[in-house]
Amino acid sequence: MAAGEENPNPKPDPTSMDDTSTLLSSYLGLSFAVFLGFLPRFSLSHVASLQSRNRILSLKLFHAEEQLHQMSSRRKEDSKANARVVEIFASHRHAWQQEEKRFLHRIEAAADEIAALRSRISEMERTEADLRCSVERLRGEVAKRDEMLDLMSRRESVAGVEREAEELWKNEAEEALDAEDEVEGGYCCDYERMGTIRVPKEMEPVPESCYVEESGDLDDMAMMYCRGNRFRPSFSPVAASSKLWTEGPNAEWQDIQFDSHESTYYRKHHVARREYPWKVNNDAAGVSSKLKLLEQELSNLEKVDKVELTNVPLLLRKLWKRYQSLAGKIDDLCRRMQVTDACEPSLSPDFRTQKQTVYLVEASALQHRAKEMRQKLNALHAETAKTYLGDELTGQAKLAMRRSLDSIRNGFKEMQRNLEIWLARIMGDLEGILARDGDSRVRDYYISRYPFVR
Repeated sequence: MAAGEENPNPKPDPTSMDDTSTLLSSYLGLSFAVFLGFLPRFSLSHVASLQSRNRILSLKLFHAEEQLHQMSSRRKEDSKANARVVEIFASHRHAWQQEEKRFLHRIEAAADEIAALRSRISEMERTEADLRCSVERLRGEVAKRDEMLDLMSRRESVAGVEREAEELWKNEAEEALDAEDEVEGGYCCDYERMGTIRVPKEMEPVPESCYVEESGDLDDMAMMYCRGNRFRPSFSPVAASSKLWTEGPNAEWQDIQFDSHESTYYRKHHVARREYPWKVNNDAAGVSSKLKLLEQELSNLEKVDKVELTNVPLLLRKLWKRYQSLAGKIDDLCRRMQVTDACEPSLSPDFRTQKQTVYLVEASALQHRAKEMRQKLNALHAETAKTYLGDELTGQAKLAMRRSLDSIRNGFKEMQRNLEIWLARIMGDLEGILARDGDSRVRDYYISRYPFVR
């Protein structure tokens, strides 16, 4: 019982197994012998055919096994090839994915760069707009400064010319007054020989108190008279005469009687005086020589072929022709004024005044044209200052060309100054003559005991 529990499955005995196999084989042999004994005799011939068929089938089996072996080997090779193809495809796919990722990164970087460039372009456009605004503002400021400088220079030149004309007129007036004093020296102290006050019959004599009370308005009345007759304030006799009648507590001058109110113009023309500006021609004024020099400079400038001066020579030539025309018109005005000299004693006062007024209007128109010429000259100076001389010339040639342009500009400036001075002297002398004649006529209009009082 204990031994059975320890070995529940005991090993079979080898001798018993051999007996069993021997018994089985003998049984099989006996069964085949009995089977063969019961077979008919004509079935023995089928054994050979069966054996041949067995050999054929075994051969087919062998071929089938061989084909199966080949197919299995081919299958293995195909599987290996498929695995290799899959591996190659996987490697290519991985490379394609890497390339795609790289392209995506490059696209993102390009998009970022495009955005940055667009932002820079927008900033540069804003900067350009700001710079254009600042440039326009600076141009406006420069234009205003140029206008102010031009206005100041014109004022200074006009003031200088007016001062010169006034000084010349003062000297002439002083010389004329000295000559009058010499001629009328014998009558200065004899007040009894002077005319008495002329009063119309219809009017009552005005008492002295009225003149004393109204003496404060003498300046205003004189200024109104000068403005009405288009005289300058500097030629008004108020500055010298009104003080004599209003200053001082004692009435020394109240009893002085005026002399006869005859015009002293026919005695003044004998006084030695300077030459009038309208008796000066282009050669004497220095205009003709400057025109010739400018023409020579312009001819030398136009001969240069390599210089890219655009239309500067053409503009300079047009400006020169305008200056030549203006100088010719001034010379023609001077010739006409010489033909009908305003100082001839044979001319009537009305005709002389009319002629002088016409000449003054023409001189004023020429002066206005000279001012327009100055503006065109300044614009041309600004354009020639920015002229490009090209790269084909050497430094010395460029310097010589720049000096030539500067010389032409200076020549035009001198020409402008000479013409303005010439016109200012003509206008100043004409206004002085008109003011002098008007001053002499004041005595015919205002012939009371006190000046400028009816």
